[in-house]
Amino acid sequence: MESKDVRAYWEDRAASDTSPQSTTLDYYLRDIEFRVLADQIEKQSPSRVFDIGCGDGYTTLRLAGRFPDVAFVGGDYAHPMIENARANVEKSKVKNVDLLHFDVLSPPDVGQFDFAYTTRCIINVIGWDKQKAAFTNIHGMLRPKGVYCMIENFADGQSALNEVRKSFGLDEIKIRPHNCFLEKENVYSFLGAAFDIIQDENISSSYYLVSRVIYSKICQIEGVQPDYFDKHHELASKLPFCGNYGPVRMMLLSKKKDARLDLECFT
Repeated sequence: MESKDVRAYWEDRAASDTSPQSTTLDYYLRDIEFRVLADQIEKQSPSRVFDIGCGDGYTTLRLAGRFPDVAFVGGDYAHPMIENARANVEKSKVKNVDLLHFDVLSPPDVGQFDFAYTTRCIINVIGWDKQKAAFTNIHGMLRPKGVYCMIENFADGQSALNEVRKSFGLDEIKIRPHNCFLEKENVYSFLGAAFDIIQDENISSSYYLVSRVIYSKICQIEGVQPDYFDKHHELASKLPFCGNYGPVRMMLLSKKKDARLDLECFT
């Protein structure tokens, strides 16, 4: 897809679905992401947090409710998503959340943050050059020593998962046309100049081995459609993280003092 088509996809998705599954059908994957973010916010103790690509705001709201003394800002480039998020904030009565229309490729001045995070946002920026521009803009929004928690999909974990599925006689899970998964080597090479990479962990591997291999094989044998709310998903989401058999990684990056990102050939 081209960038305009990706934006249109999310605008249509928001207009047709206001449930917690509007940004991903996989409820328990989203719960894993929430727990990882809550753990990092607890450890980092930021005063101001930015949810970049907040979508419908469900994760933003859960975190804000968990940390009432922290100021949260959520931004998304799809107008219907932000409207859904505003409605969710109003219903929740949570007071420490501000929302704005925000495009990571052409961001307004939002000040600087102690902590910023993305959850499957950068993969909706099409092309590595534009993804580098997004990372550069995120870097600029962080205070010195500020932390960026990147929860994004990577191609190597997806490939490893598909190899296991193949050995079980299961079809390949294809990358969706509105996604552009990251290459780990590119991310390390580009971001390493301006960030200290203090943690890197595949948070989907154990979960995907159970939900996308074992449970999928059971469904294939029994001739039934997989259900995202099946008990296998719930139990798998509680497993410790290990291996590299899923696409979703969490990288924790601390901004180096006086460091800059070089966009190289970005156009």
